[in-house]
Amino acid sequence: MNNLQFIKKLYNGKNCYSDSLTKEELELLRITSGVDQIVKKMIYDNKIIFLTGNPGDGKTYIIRTLEEELLLKNIYIQTDMNEVTEEQLESIVKHISNCFHNFKGCIIAANEFPFFKLIRVVKRIDTALYDELISVKRHVIMYGYPSIDLHRICIIDLNERNLLDKDRSIIKPIIEKFINLLKESIGLNAALDYNINALKNELVIEQLLKLFNLVSMSGEHFAIRDILGTISYMLISSAFDDETHYYYDAIFTGDNDLMAALSYFDPILLSIPSLDEQLWNGEKKDGWLLSVPERWPWELTTESVEDATALFKSLKRKFYFENIYAKELSALQPADYTECVKIFTGIKNKNEMRRTCSMLVNSMNRLFLSTDEEKERLRIWTTHSYDLSREVGAAVSTKYIDTSDLVLDYPEPITWLKELEYAPRYLIMKLKDSEDPKLEIDIDLLRSLIGIKNGYPGSLLSGRYEQAVSQFAQELALTSAARDYGNGEILIANRRDGSLNKIVIEDNKYRFREGGEY
Repeated sequence: MNNLQFIKKLYNGKNCYSDSLTKEELELLRITSGVDQIVKKMIYDNKIIFLTGNPGDGKTYIIRTLEEELLLKNIYIQTDMNEVTEEQLESIVKHISNCFHNFKGCIIAANEFPFFKLIRVVKRIDTALYDELISVKRHVIMYGYPSIDLHRICIIDLNERNLLDKDRSIIKPIIEKFINLLKESIGLNAALDYNINALKNELVIEQLLKLFNLVSMSGEHFAIRDILGTISYMLISSAFDDETHYYYDAIFTGDNDLMAALSYFDPILLSIPSLDEQLWNGEKKDGWLLSVPERWPWELTTESVEDATALFKSLKRKFYFENIYAKELSALQPADYTECVKIFTGIKNKNEMRRTCSMLVNSMNRLFLSTDEEKERLRIWTTHSYDLSREVGAAVSTKYIDTSDLVLDYPEPITWLKELEYAPRYLIMKLKDSEDPKLEIDIDLLRSLIGIKNGYPGSLLSGRYEQAVSQFAQELALTSAARDYGNGEILIANRRDGSLNKIVIEDNKYRFREGGEY
């Protein structure tokens, strides 16, 4: 099998892709990751290592690439937990228990359900092993200071690994490795030659990494199998059939979960009317880094409108990756995704955290009153309705939480997993000096709050966001941080027209702020 065929078979591989690879092929694919470094250290320290995750996450691949070191240390290895019987499972647990109590190392690779079954058997056979296993499992990802120390067991959940994050992305090293492997195939296919040459260009790589980084903020997990398949198809899709596939079209048209996610950021969904007109009419001939298009859509309109439209889409993608003026177009990618990236990268800076907290508080307030500009107080609104099918038309607030009493944080891997390629999938909002109550702001809720900040009507969002914020606020109302408005002030919001009335106490009477008696 030559290198082209080897890379081709990585596309749409199923389940454990490494099982079908020879030792030489494993070496061809080998890209050192943070997990490799963690496993090596744990092997050296004779730890009990559990590699968990989903099919295709790379558990078996990691073990096979470290096989020589594992054999030198006489480590007990179990790479396939999917087909084991109950009796075999008991035998495996006894091996693990023996390693646990006799300071020997072992490494177990298991998908989520087999790992759950293993834990049940451990509970029955070895209480001490079970107690430590559960304690570690609960604290693998944490925020604040670690509450447990590393003893005998290390759990590495590859489901928490984000290999698309721009700071720890493996996209560029994989592309470079594939291009190096494909040197022997240059000259076989014009589209393949073009793709190899293009993916050596800095702007093309920069634009690609931005797309993958946007996908990384979707909150979805993509296995290494998906990543290898995507890059394989992007580079050599012309080898799959007789059609000409350039990388900039292939990456949005392939058939796996990662390419489906990338299609949400397809440049054809972005529009600068003047640019679209120039690309259609063949007037955009400057700024091309690799080649100026030879044909333009207007030339095909008399033959086939469908062909003209297909060519326009292809040219727009080509422009996005290969034209020096493309950054203006890429700046139109959805603002909620790009702002999510900025929030997560800046949250550890105290000033950025305060600005983000104020923005989120304002958006939360506007979930209940669309015209509310308050960002230094999180209002505690109360709503009630007998008919859950209709939007509640009124909300009342008598208390608030000062924004300065709130902090934002996000979870991180525990100390000994710092090298894990981790990107947080949610923020935590809570009081300064208390762990509870807290609001878990996942990517969907964060994007929605950013959307409200940018003018999107909160009334069009799912009711679960309002429910989550309301529950958090009601829990805050029971703490000492909740404050009353001055002069017995009560806020009454008309949510349908966005108006606000205030009732205050004057001369022992309730009055509207405008002067009328209540």
